[in-house]
Amino acid sequence: MGTAVMCIKTTSDATPAGNSLASWQDGDSVFQLLPRHDYAAQTADQSLRLDESPLKKIQEPEHQLIYEAGSRSAVWLLGDKAVCKVHAWKEGMQLESETIAFVREQFPTIPVPEVLCGWVDKSINRSFLVMKRIRARTLDLAWAQLTYQQRLNIAKEVADHTATLASKTCCYFQTISGCGVGIPLLMQGYDHESPIHNWFPRTIGPFLSTDLRDYMSKISSTSPPSFDDTFVLFHDDQGPTNILVSDAGDKVEAIIDWASAAYLPRFWIATVPLTHGGFTLSDENLDSWAGMLVKALETHGFHECLSEFQNWRSQTSKHDTEEDKLEWRKVQINGRPSDTFD
Repeated sequence: MGTAVMCIKTTSDATPAGNSLASWQDGDSVFQLLPRHDYAAQTADQSLRLDESPLKKIQEPEHQLIYEAGSRSAVWLLGDKAVCKVHAWKEGMQLESETIAFVREQFPTIPVPEVLCGWVDKSINRSFLVMKRIRARTLDLAWAQLTYQQRLNIAKEVADHTATLASKTCCYFQTISGCGVGIPLLMQGYDHESPIHNWFPRTIGPFLSTDLRDYMSKISSTSPPSFDDTFVLFHDDQGPTNILVSDAGDKVEAIIDWASAAYLPRFWIATVPLTHGGFTLSDENLDSWAGMLVKALETHGFHECLSEFQNWRSQTSKHDTEEDKLEWRKVQINGRPSDTFD
């Protein structure tokens, strides 16, 4: 798993390694995450005494790619009980594991994944997040089997969770740890053919409201939607592939992918579902998830500013910034990240 960590699978009766970063039961087996250099040294030292080694029953871990977004991110199954998410990373970027831990502690009623381990592999500019697997369907897959009332109920539940999360406010446009925010639709456009767009994570801020207004005004010839001086905590990507629902379709089992959660302008909460392609269902003939969610959000006082946002967005610059190009050159000097899961 990158250059820093090894994932091993042992029988449940094997002696666990003392330097394990995390472990979990999977049927008759146990998976462990070990520092790669420690594992290499241990197996080398014990190569002549495998019959006495606590690692004697090690097998190659089972992993299966289940999601891929170009070279920017991917998700693998680890055996049957865990998943590993790998994401492009740069210095100063918010870790999703920290955001999930924050939400779990501050808002225990919001269903989030259980994190087993998270780390950054700086040598390949990647973050790793290992979580317990959630036995549930994505809303996208379940939608066709849900009744109209069940769809409305799911939209209401997600809107309720959104309102709960938004009760946490901040005077800065930033992540929960004070990092820059990585939401492309709220920043300067970029050249879709450039290598930066293919994988490079871009962030802006932290900003006070005056700074964000100034930034958004400078990159477009049209004024941005109005917003006040306080930002609200928001999960920016509540599309149907990030909402997991029960088999019965009567409740939300989990909301996943907290990578872009941050303190954001209030207008964005009910605007992004109508703007972001990730809110679109695979079957366009079905009821609109985005439309249902926006109506549910309106009951909590969140109102869309679609026309104002689209007018502003249509006039934003469509080129990589000099700061982006400089960071890209630094990454090229240090070596581009690997796209492999090793």
